[in-house]
This record gives sequence, C-alpha cells and structure tokens, in this order.
Amino acid sequence: MRFMLLATGFCLFTFGLLEWQADGFALRGIVPFTDGYRWQGLHYLMIGLAMIPPSLFEIYNLERRAQQTALAAKEQDASNG
Repeated sequence: MRFMLLATGFCLFTFGLLEWQADGFALRGIVPFTDGYRWQGLHYLMIGLAMIPPSLFEIYNLERRAQQTALAAKEQDASNG
C-alpha cells in the first residue's frame, strides 16, 4: 500500500506538470471558483508533491523496523549460543 501511494504521488505530480505545461504554465484558474470548478494541472502537481514525502517516510520507517527486528533476532541467537 505504501509503495502504491508513492507511485500515485509521482503519477499525479508528473500528470500535473504535463498538464500545467500544456496550459502554458498559466496561473489562471488556480482558485477553483474562478474557472468553473475545473481542476488545473497545478492542483494535481501540488497533491502529488504533497503525497511523496509522507509515503517515503512510511517506507523508511518500515525498512528501519525490519532492520531493527533482524538485528534483535541476530543478537538473541548470538546470546543463546
């Protein structure tokens, strides 16, 4: 699930960047009320960018916990002889 969220964040970021480039990097319609509630490329870009750091942090914590568990198991085996 964590990796899927990370991939989704990168997909939204990439799509938003491409859509914003297709609009000529225009800043019109950033506030959704001004353009008939149409999502602009910049909106997708911001949501994707906001999803990436928490996903990376969760993956980092997952790996860190797995490493700590492996080290604890190795130390326990060494102490048991």
